[in-house]
Amino acid sequence: MSLLDPKASCKSITVVVTVELDRERLDLVDHFKRSMRAAKEITQCYMVTGEVDFVLVVTVEDVEAFYVFVKRKLYNDPNVRKFKSMINLDLVKFDPRTAV
Repeated sequence: MSLLDPKASCKSITVVVTVELDRERLDLVDHFKRSMRAAKEITQCYMVTGEVDFVLVVTVEDVEAFYVFVKRKLYNDPNVRKFKSMINLDLVKFDPRTAV
């Protein structure tokens, strides 16, 4: 695995998306996880505690590409209750370290 400077990447928009599922049955959650793993636009996907079920980091070329992703992966999944997106305006800090 190699790490690239996100600013040097040919992709230009990073979007953080929170996703709330309708039902939390194991088979439906596993289906959503598989779908997110298969999506080339998703660079990070976290199953989290709290008010939402998943947090996604999506990297795309432009807003139109993000809309295509949303239609294909979120609107088409009947178990997605709702989602919210936040478009990154400025990369303030990026540190790929993992705590040991």
